[in-house]
Amino acid sequence: MESTKKLLIRELSQADEQQAIAAHHALLDDDFDFLPTWSARQSWSGYVQRMSEGRSGEFIPEGWVRSGLFVGVHEGKLVGRISVRYELNDFLSEVGGHLGYGVVPEFRGQGFATQLCEFALTELRFHGVRSALVTCDEQNVASQATIIACGGQADENRPTVHETGGNTKLRYWISTARY
Repeated sequence: MESTKKLLIRELSQADEQQAIAAHHALLDDDFDFLPTWSARQSWSGYVQRMSEGRSGEFIPEGWVRSGLFVGVHEGKLVGRISVRYELNDFLSEVGGHLGYGVVPEFRGQGFATQLCEFALTELRFHGVRSALVTCDEQNVASQATIIACGGQADENRPTVHETGGNTKLRYWISTARY
């Protein structure tokens, strides 16, 4: 869906704590971590700093790659987030891909996911990634539409991958040249 509602897309900030934690809880039913690796046991400022350090490459947990966490804000409300992975490890090259996004349920269907993905593809191009792997659950028709709207082409060599537990992921490639 094309949206005239423009998002401000930026890194997570100290002021986002309440809205980000609410979004995290709102998306748990979708089995989606709005705040990857977040724990209520750590300080919010520590989490925000850790996410910023991950983008610069200063803090990369074991098994992770350099990545950035960005939020989409519309009219002062946190509507979604996107993780941008600047490189792929074995897991990401099979299942996770270069980006992962989620939109808070009340803001879905307004074109925000497409704007988040377009931002991520621009970010990836800026950092030298020419073709981005993007995956989604086979039953997630909305995510499939977002990926296709951003130029996604089904992976000719491996269009699907089956995760442990039986979930099937669709695999798409998107050229970042137009972003």
